Amino acid sequence: MLEKVKIIFNGKEYQSIRDCYNDNKDMAVVSPETFRSRVLNGISIERALTSPTHTIPQTILGSHIVEGVEYPNLPSIARAYGIKEMTMYRRHHRGLRGDDLVPLKKRKNYVPPEPKPSARQVEINGVTYKSLSEAFRVLGINKYTYYSRFTKGYTFEQCLGLEPFADGRTTRAKTFEYKGEKLTFRDIWEKFGLYSSTFLNRLERGLSMEEALTRKSRTKHKPKKSKG
Repeated sequence: MLEKVKIIFNGKEYQSIRDCYNDNKDMAVVSPETFRSRVLNGISIERALTSPTHTIPQTILGSHIVEGVEYPNLPSIARAYGIKEMTMYRRHHRGLRGDDLVPLKKRKNYVPPEPKPSARQVEINGVTYKSLSEAFRVLGINKYTYYSRFTKGYTFEQCLGLEPFADGRTTRAKTFEYKGEKLTFRDIWEKFGLYSSTFLNRLERGLSMEEALTRKSRTKHKPKKSKG
């Protein structure tokens, strides 16, 4: 079975090597198998069809296998990967062989690496936040308290009030009772998608707990789900 490769020849587009061969077989001097092999090795369509067998030279440097395909010479590799022939010869002269003849990002099997997470991103109790500022808003943490503890050499968790200090003290997360359940700022964020500042502002304006939690915000925030 001939491979599906999009080909443009004489102003016409073909969806496979077979289609191209069949449409131009009146000018072909080689078999479909030879034509296929030549096309996959980077030989131009016209030469692949019209050059008699054994007339396409390998050059003194011999053939080369790149990504499992054998190419008769360096120029055929350059054509197959869209690289200048002189660049290909330079890479060969530097001692590069096989797949290394083609730059990594130009190889057909190249898979881009996963994007690196933002340097500002932080993870707290299994939840990832875009930045410390976002974590402060969601968890209801006073940033001045955090930085005051940070300058005193406390650990990250202690600065956030998640771990006890040397004397056993620990900051307790403020809780709010709703329908028999005690909710922290983090709970409110995860269940209702509310920043602590928005929630507290509503309570200060005289809204009931129900209204403060369930009133729709003009700006929608998606709650973060804990991992695991």
